Amino acid sequence: MSALELRYRRLLACYPAAHRAEHGEEMLDVLLSAARPEQTRPGLADAADLLLGAVRIRLRRAAGDATGSPWPGALAVAGFVSMLMLLAEGARFVLNAPQMGMVIAERLEEDGHLRSMLAAYFGTAPYWLAWAVIALLAWRGARRHAATAACAVTVAQVLLAIWGAGFSEAPYAFVASSVAGVPLPLALLATASLVASPGPRHGARLLGRARVAGIAVMAGVLVAVSSQPLFSLLFQGDLGQVNLDDIDRLYAFSQKWSHARFAVALAIAVVACAALSKSRQGRRACALLAFAGLPLLARVGPFEMDPPDGIPVLTYLLAEGLAGFAVTMLCIRLAELPLRSSASGRPGQA
Repeated sequence: MSALELRYRRLLACYPAAHRAEHGEEMLDVLLSAARPEQTRPGLADAADLLLGAVRIRLRRAAGDATGSPWPGALAVAGFVSMLMLLAEGARFVLNAPQMGMVIAERLEEDGHLRSMLAAYFGTAPYWLAWAVIALLAWRGARRHAATAACAVTVAQVLLAIWGAGFSEAPYAFVASSVAGVPLPLALLATASLVASPGPRHGARLLGRARVAGIAVMAGVLVAVSSQPLFSLLFQGDLGQVNLDDIDRLYAFSQKWSHARFAVALAIAVVACAALSKSRQGRRACALLAFAGLPLLARVGPFEMDPPDGIPVLTYLLAEGLAGFAVTMLCIRLAELPLRSSASGRPGQA
């Protein structure tokens, strides 16, 4: 046995035994046939691909993919909705860009530094562009490449969020911290869907065209009510920069806007849950989406919900998400008890 074959076998040992018994030798033959002459170690890309595949298969089996469990499909649906919401957030960034450009132009006249202002106002642009590329890869069927890219972007997002929270006084730390809000739970769900489920594209097929169109419309409405252009248009009748001359009127309108935005977000959440709650798979998708939904509602609500003193922002965000998932899952279990009781009683009645 060559050194290369031995090292490939060690990597293949990460796969479940049943998978190795069925596909192990075939995978090994393909890997060895593609090796370069006198190659003694697996390439970094091959090793990462093998390990990612092993993790994906083990997660699917743990979730019960082969036992009729609703969780893989639920994760696929939640991943599709999460990726759609990330694209919607990116669209909101694009909608706000003209007004951010106006702010930059005004501050440049006050001897501002163009580079620092571009970083401050447009520093998250690569993040939204990356998720647009990931969504395109996933939709075109290149799920493996999309999963690899999503893992890389999400890891970078977590590291940036930790750095921004830990070094809040550092230059542009607030830009890094801005990706630690609602985008982080959405990114975690979308990445998990790409890695541990049939993927967001499969989730879209499970939803069907009508519900996909409805969710897209709801995402568009949420983007609109969160955008600066609509705020300016309703406040002052034009799309220009917000007029700060009448602070009292601006404050009163901002309060009303915050309440309206929260009402719209809550109504969308209720409608989405109603549309998904007709099946076990859909109900579990609701629980997964609550992981990002509760932080979203907390941030668009009319009341500030900052972390208590001494609790890191990321820890608080994770606690919010887990609380949303746990409460929703508890409600689902309680709602399904009568169905399970009647199902278990049928064999005895027969």
